[in-house]
Amino acid sequence: MEKDYRYIERLIREHGEELIAFGRRLFACPEPGFKEVKSNEILTSFFLKNGIACRNDLSLTGIRADIGSGAGYHIALVADMDALLVKEGEKSYPIHSCGHSIQTAVMAYVLKLLKESGIVERLGGTVSFIATPAEEFIDLDFREELVRQGRIVSCSGKQDMIAHGVFDDIDCVLSMHINGDTDTLFDVGSTLTGFMVKKAVFQGRAAHSGAAPHLGRNALHGASLFLDALAYLKDRFPVEAGVQIHPVLSSCSGSMNVIPDEAVLESYVRANTLEDLMEAGEQFDRCAIHCAQALGLECRIENRTGYMPLRQSDGLNRLIAQHMLEIGGEEKLVRNVVSGASGDIGDLAYLLPTVQFGFSGMRGRFHSGEFEIIDEENAYLHTAQIVMKTVCDLLSHEELQVRNVDYAERKAFYLKNWLRQSL
Repeated sequence: MEKDYRYIERLIREHGEELIAFGRRLFACPEPGFKEVKSNEILTSFFLKNGIACRNDLSLTGIRADIGSGAGYHIALVADMDALLVKEGEKSYPIHSCGHSIQTAVMAYVLKLLKESGIVERLGGTVSFIATPAEEFIDLDFREELVRQGRIVSCSGKQDMIAHGVFDDIDCVLSMHINGDTDTLFDVGSTLTGFMVKKAVFQGRAAHSGAAPHLGRNALHGASLFLDALAYLKDRFPVEAGVQIHPVLSSCSGSMNVIPDEAVLESYVRANTLEDLMEAGEQFDRCAIHCAQALGLECRIENRTGYMPLRQSDGLNRLIAQHMLEIGGEEKLVRNVVSGASGDIGDLAYLLPTVQFGFSGMRGRFHSGEFEIIDEENAYLHTAQIVMKTVCDLLSHEELQVRNVDYAERKAFYLKNWLRQSL
């Protein structure tokens, strides 16, 4: 195994300039979710040029490329494809200000090196590169129109791929994401919060606010009472549950002399575990409905599916951390960060043993035009080394191979209760 590690390190050094150039090319091609047409073309051309067959029409713009026997332990190298839209003044433009182009370049290039080196062929098993579109939770009107047209079933790329069976033959998932830490090289074992999106529509009856307010039913009063109820609701969860509910009044009908007959409150509901998230969502609904009933109003709840909390595989994280320590030592490694951010990698982690390790190498703010990659060695070469060595570990040692034996049951629950699909 030590011989394989040294070979992998040498191989990545030899291909370093080409890998970085590939990453720069993808970084210069930012496209929002389900619009990653040029990125799809670049990746498809890359795989075909290197003799790797791929399917490039998954969830509109997603890609999957496989190497290996098609049998044995099956590892997925999963990468996000999409960019963000950043607004400056009256203009908006796409930019890879969350670093997704890095993970896409690294994982695609690792697959190429695994094929050319013959590592997978020698060790047995299967490795797949899967590029997933539309991780960023943006541009939702466009995505919901795609759903109405029947072109996708979910507004997230991973969720849509899960629903269509893209991950059904996978045993574990390796993924990565850039972080904003400038003092360390890596993080491992971090969590992401889960969220759902709620809209509470309070409906009453309009009336003249001066002459006959008693003939009306003030929808704004229901929304106001609901705000108080939500403030008390958050106290029902311990701090470590991470429950966050910060509603906004997004619309209210009427004018100063008319009792409003409709008021709309919208909010994300966030929590650190799926159980707490589902419970908080149910309590949100009960508060809204009963506050409305107390004042003789109607209330309609509209739900938009968000992302599940991320809980990573301990077994995979141990392997990842081992290879991080070979590069930088414990002082350059951060463990078990609790993050308030979210990602659809959490949905995959509910179904399959999954890691999403973090790496440094940027400056400027995430999700802004300031984002810049400044440490290409760590962002591209060190991460590729970690991924390749971990693949080698998993294919070489059966005792390290983690699986979710209840995948089918979990997926059935996921489709019915989270995506609300019956495919």
